[in-house]
Order: sequence, then structure tokens, then C-alpha cells
Amino acid sequence: MGFFRLLYGLLPLLLLSSRLFAGPEADRAAAGALFDGALPLAPLPQADGDKAGAETQFLLQMKEVLSSGAWDGASPQLRHFVFRNREEGWTAQAQSVGLEGFLWTKKELEGKYGAAAFAGQTGDYFAYLDALLQPVPWTGDLRRALADLKASPLPEADKNARLNLILENYVAGLQANMERYDLAAWAKTARIYELFPRAYNLAGRRGAGPASGPGGTRFFRDFKAADFEVIKRMGFDAVWPMGILPIGVRGQTGTGGGSPYSISDHATVNPDLGTEEEFRGFVKEAHKAGLKVIVDFVVNHTSLDSRLLAENHDYFVSYRYDGACAPDYFDVRWNGSKYCVHHGGFEYGGGVSSWIDTAQVNYANRNLREKMTAIVKNWVTRFDVDGFRVDMAYLALNNVFARTWQKSMPREEFYRQLIWTVKAAKPSAAFMAEAYAYQEDLAACGFDTIYSKHEQARPEGQTGWYNASESGDPAAIQSSLNRQAFLAWQAGGAGSVLFTGNHDEAAPEKVYGRRLPAALALTFLYPGAVLMYSGAEIGYDAAVPAEHKPLPFSVPCEIDWNGGDAQIKKTYQEVLALAARVRAELGDYSIEPLWPGPGQAWAGYTLKSRTVPGLRKAVIGNVTWNATRADLPQAGFSGTLQPGEYRVLDLR
Repeated sequence: MGFFRLLYGLLPLLLLSSRLFAGPEADRAAAGALFDGALPLAPLPQADGDKAGAETQFLLQMKEVLSSGAWDGASPQLRHFVFRNREEGWTAQAQSVGLEGFLWTKKELEGKYGAAAFAGQTGDYFAYLDALLQPVPWTGDLRRALADLKASPLPEADKNARLNLILENYVAGLQANMERYDLAAWAKTARIYELFPRAYNLAGRRGAGPASGPGGTRFFRDFKAADFEVIKRMGFDAVWPMGILPIGVRGQTGTGGGSPYSISDHATVNPDLGTEEEFRGFVKEAHKAGLKVIVDFVVNHTSLDSRLLAENHDYFVSYRYDGACAPDYFDVRWNGSKYCVHHGGFEYGGGVSSWIDTAQVNYANRNLREKMTAIVKNWVTRFDVDGFRVDMAYLALNNVFARTWQKSMPREEFYRQLIWTVKAAKPSAAFMAEAYAYQEDLAACGFDTIYSKHEQARPEGQTGWYNASESGDPAAIQSSLNRQAFLAWQAGGAGSVLFTGNHDEAAPEKVYGRRLPAALALTFLYPGAVLMYSGAEIGYDAAVPAEHKPLPFSVPCEIDWNGGDAQIKKTYQEVLALAARVRAELGDYSIEPLWPGPGQAWAGYTLKSRTVPGLRKAVIGNVTWNATRADLPQAGFSGTLQPGEYRVLDLR
């Protein structure tokens, strides 16, 4: 397996202790009674051959040690370490349960406050580490080394310093192994261009002319190498054609062709965009251009007239009844009988809110799980796609689904079966979660990246980048960048996907106003995954009163590539060119958050090149609504930043 020797040395440390966090923990406990503990866990699928199977198991175990810790079905077996500052009495939760979160937080706290502020916790450190490592057999050498260190007569400060060095070397070795074994790690640094085929206006983009009109192209057939090159030149390395699945007719809303998330057939492409063979050609052309292809997996629901619903009503949240269906249900006939099927929904305000053009899939049904897994696997075996953006991913987690629909669930998470079955067929296949809760559950299931929009399950409050930057709250923005720095560094868990807009959000210029340039700079200079929606680069916004999306689903819409806003277009051109220059100069780089001085409301981070030792830059920006003083003496900068202003500075 390419294991490595442990090295001993010296450095600072941090503290931890097991603690239940009120939100997700309480929710898991409430749903736990609905898990079917009598049924054994299904074994994870493995790639063909003993060697491939062993490598898959090793990858899973490394993720457990570095990030998630052990899980029993839907329940974590170890919680985040909590560091205690004995001098001031406050606590800080580790960034993740595993070694990476423990080590990162420990070094950060000791760097700010000194190791002495966290003295007296080495016993807790050793207990936590042993509990984390014990389930994984190949960590025996490390466990023995830690036991020897614990029993040694060294003073506590020396033990602490040596412990840090042991962990630094061990984590670095595991991260190097992750680079070798995790073939889907490309997703953690992907620059993703999301486009809406129905509204993209391919002919108009080529000539920057007026919209071509509905049905003007067969999208997959007509998208050529030069069209991919346009995307590539902007700095993107992955393309997500959103809305390529067939859309249901029954219950269809609006006049624009229906919501692309009311899916009539999860297994094929929308014939309005081309044939399956033409989609294969689209994927091949993208690959020739050096672009990965990501497609949607709509996990929670189908259309009211879907192929799955026609196949089996038990695949859905439904009941047999000859009378009128209850509110939020619609009727279907199956084998001569009438059934009431719930519209697709999600927890909201203590109840369930529904999308009225969808039908709710039932993840308590094992056969449905098998069906969905086979469908997603076929997208890589038949079309060679590179990844999946999973719509509203957290809704299919056991604890969320059980609580929402009051269903008894299999013990194992559906996503473990899904993700590792697909990765057995194509190890480089990546999974990106649209998620606004339960991020650590999704990461433990094997997701490679997760939307950074709304994340409030941590003591810091809002650490999701979109909601923090949208708010203009300096504390939330700075806290989010600290979280994003960790997620870009760690290798064992899911990375972040940063964005200032997508198909669900209002146009970025509406959200950020004059703050947009700084928000874009802090987003696009991020070394992790970044997402941009087509049309944003010219400031195109066709929102209607009933729908704030810049490319609405409810009415006919195509991008006018001669339209938009000239100043917004200039801003995007400047920031995308800046990001390309910085990435070319620094090569592979990591970031560390910068913390403004008292009374200053800017945010930023240091960029440290791994390719060119010693090369460092800093990016700072003002994403608040008011001007702020900004002092960065290490870069020789002192001045005032207006809302939206940013600077990229060389560090001395």
C-alpha cells in the first residue's frame, strides 16, 4: 500500500474533547428510531480484481482517518475534538473529526495564542487519537508510537511538541497517498462552467448576435471544438450542461418548457437537445478540449409522469386509495388501481414544502435504491461522463428522509452504495452535492465536493461562502474564508465549491451590487473548486417578477450575447484574466486566511505557491456595504477600500 515511516521532531499543538453539537446530532437522534437495525449493512461494491478492491478499501480507510472518523450506518462514532483555552475559558471545535481537522485547528490556535494557553489537555489528545485510529488496522504503528509518547517521562510541553511533529508527518504521508489513490480529486480544484442548453443560444454566442429562437440548434450535435475553446479560454476545466434530462409533461409549469428538475426519465438525454449518440459526441469533444463533463442527478424526485412512476408506485411515497387524495398528493393509476403519490418535498418550517410538478421518490425502498444506482452507473459506462451534480443531495440522507417522511430506513446510507458502485466502474467519477445542511454526513458518504452556500452546523455560525458574502457581514465573511482555507488544504473529506451565482440564485450583480468585484476576486482566486453560470460573464439577466433566476425556467429565455451590461462584462474579464495570471505564476498553491486588525472589515487570504517555494501573494477585498480601513504591513499596503475594491499584493 506504500505506507511510510513515522518521523519524530518538534512543533506546536492544540486540544480536543468529545461534544455533541445540538442541531445535526439532535436530528440524527430523532430519526434513529426509524432506522432498520435488524438488517445487516450491505457490503460496499468493489472494482474488479483483488488489487482494485484493496485500493478502494484503503482509500475509504484513509478518508475515515483523515476526515470523517468511523460511522455506523447513518451515525458518527466519534465527534469533533473541542479545544479549550484554559486562560480565557473559551472552546473551539476542530474543523473535522479526523486527523486533518484536529491538526489544522491545533496549529491555528497555538499559532495565535501559544501552546501554553491549551496546556493540560494531552491526555484528551491521546484518548481522542486512539479512538479515531483504533478501527483501522494499518494505523497500528502510529497507535504504538503515540502510546509510547504518552507513557514517556517527557514534560507535557515537550510531549505536545513531539505529538504535533508525529501528526504532521503522518498526515503529510496520508495526503501524498490520497494523491495517488483518489482519482476523483480533480473535482476539488475544478473550475466549473455551468450552462443551460435551452437558453445558451449557441449560434448567438458564436456571432454575438441576437437569440436564435427555440429549436434553433441540436445542441449536442452542434456544440463544436471551438465552442468548448471559448469556455476553456475563460479559465474553466469542467463544463456542466444543466438540464439535459427529459422534462415531464403532466403538471408542467410555465411556458418555457418546464423545470429541468421535473425529470421524466433519469436514464437518458432530452431529445430536444439531441440523441444519445450526439451526447456521446459532446462528451468526446469536451474531453478532447481538456474539459471534464458533469451532469445532474436529480435524487429526490421525478416528474408526475416519469418512467420510474409508471414502473412501480412503491418507488415513491404513496398509498392506495379510491377517494380524493390528501393535499400535496396527486393520483396515478397502476395495474388498474388508484394510488395517491406525494409531490416531491423537503423539510420546511416544521412541515413539508412541495414542488407541485414533481413526485417524491422513496429511499426507504431497497429496490428503488438499486434502480437509481444502476441508472447513475450507466451514465459513466454508456456516456463516459466525469461527474454528477446531485440536486438537493441532503434530502436522501437516512436521517433527513426518515424524519421528513416517517419511514423506516435501511441502516446504510444510499449514497455509500451509489458513490462506491459508480467509482468501482470509473474511479475518477466525482460527486458534487448541492447541500445546505448535513455537509459532514455527505462527506462521510464519499462526496468529493459540496456547495459552499449555507453551512450553519458549526459553532462559528454561517460559514457557507455564498450566504456569508451575500450578507456583507464582515465576521461571517472572514469566518467563511477560514473554513474555505481548511477545506482547500484537506484531502480526506469533501472540498468546497465556491460561487457568486448559479441557476438558482439571482444575478450576481443584483445580489452584490457595487461589492461584486471584490466578491469575484475572492471567489475566483480560491484554489479549490469554483462555479460560474453562463451569462454571468456579460451581466445578462432575464429574471421575471415571479422568478428571480437570471435565466428563468417559467418563460422562454435565451441569452442575448450582445446584451447584458458592459461594466459587468469588463469586471468579469478583469477578474478571470487576473485569476489566470495568478494561477500561472503560482502553479499549485494553498491559502491561509488573513485576519484584519481592530475596526477593519476587509477579508482576504495569503496565497502560497507549492510549485515555486517562497512565492507568496495576498488578496484582500471589501465585500461589506461600507468603506473600511485596510492595513497589511507585510505587503506594504495601507489605505481605504471602498465596497467592491480589492487588491492582489506581493508579500515581502
